[in-house]
Amino acid sequence: MATAARRTQEDRSASTQSALMRATVECLVEYGYAGTTTRLVADRAEVSRGAQTHHYPSKRDLVVAAIEHLFDEHARAFATAFERVPVEERTLDRAVDALWTIATGPAYAAILEVVVAARTDDELRAVVHGLAPALERTVVDLLMWFSPEITDPDVARRVIDVAFTLVQGAAVSRLGGFGNPDEVIELGKAMSGLVLGIARPGSITNRDPDPMEAT
Repeated sequence: MATAARRTQEDRSASTQSALMRATVECLVEYGYAGTTTRLVADRAEVSRGAQTHHYPSKRDLVVAAIEHLFDEHARAFATAFERVPVEERTLDRAVDALWTIATGPAYAAILEVVVAARTDDELRAVVHGLAPALERTVVDLLMWFSPEITDPDVARRVIDVAFTLVQGAAVSRLGGFGNPDEVIELGKAMSGLVLGIARPGSITNRDPDPMEAT
């Protein structure tokens, strides 16, 4: 009976934390980082303030846990999106499509909110900078598996850097309601072959500078 009771308590705790994670992400999307409060999160999660402070004493604790959860979810989402593409259709263009599909999802706005907030918050910046490389490594590994023509991890990393910069910029434009982000993504895909060529070792971006060019 004691074992059963203990498991029940563990289940309740896990359920409460899961509800708080979802609520935090929803509040970040709806109210932004500045507008998100522990009270709003507790109310949205339908848990008591006592339960919220027991698991996550402060707003920063809530947000950090939620972002760790989001980064993990996005890593799994990238893997699932890539795996769903038929083998014969696995190209760099389709990889960009997969990234864009995730970046246009509602939860991605929460990541963008925290990335912006981290600019002036040392603790948040440390968390984001700690999580981002792990997510990048996951996507780099996926890209090498997804695109047989990419066999060099450094090339894959450069391509992903370009793709993420393109996708995140387009996602910001989309959230702000300006520009034509879908068209930007299509233009980026049209240049994917050029990007891949430039990213390869020995390309113009990687060669040693010509001393004559500085004169």
